Amino acid sequence: MSVTVLVGLVVAALAWGALFGLGRAAFWSRAAVAGLAIGAYAVVAQRAVIGDLLRPTVVDVAIGVAGAVVLYGVFWAGDAVLRRWLPATAAQVDQLYTVRSVPHSGRLPIPAVLLLVGPCEELFWRGLVQARAGFLLALAGYAAVHLWERKAVLILAAVVGGAFWAALFAWRGTLVAPIISHALWDLAVVVWFPFAGGGRRR
Repeated sequence: MSVTVLVGLVVAALAWGALFGLGRAAFWSRAAVAGLAIGAYAVVAQRAVIGDLLRPTVVDVAIGVAGAVVLYGVFWAGDAVLRRWLPATAAQVDQLYTVRSVPHSGRLPIPAVLLLVGPCEELFWRGLVQARAGFLLALAGYAAVHLWERKAVLILAAVVGGAFWAALFAWRGTLVAPIISHALWDLAVVVWFPFAGGGRRR
């Protein structure tokens, strides 16, 4: 593992530790800062190739949109299974949705924060870590930083989503499809079509 990747993993661990470990107050402002931190790090570290990784094609845009739909379907089915067979675990999903009603003190509304953080995660985890250190380390790191929230369902979501976006990146060799998929999926599950109790403001 290169020093650049190792330092990046430390930055990500600290950023997500601050995001989940400091309570719900100012959650969305911290999310924006955390996303910017790892996104900027990745862009600087990969500045020699970032242009190629972000060059859009019609095919990659279409794959990204379709990927978001497919992944939402996977999570919709998973949520149904959890509520049927593991209600205690499903309750963690509803607990995670409490962040939707956290007052946002920053200038960006929640959808804008999601549109910032998701792509920044892809720049870092796929565009830097996976590109330089491989699929497994990128997936393990992406899941591990979510341990700060101490909810098994979030770790599972990170593994499933991370593996899906990592596979898109490995397949297409570009960040366009995973960025679009990640951004649209975030908007779908948090804002547009939240699962079960997540649709109710608290």
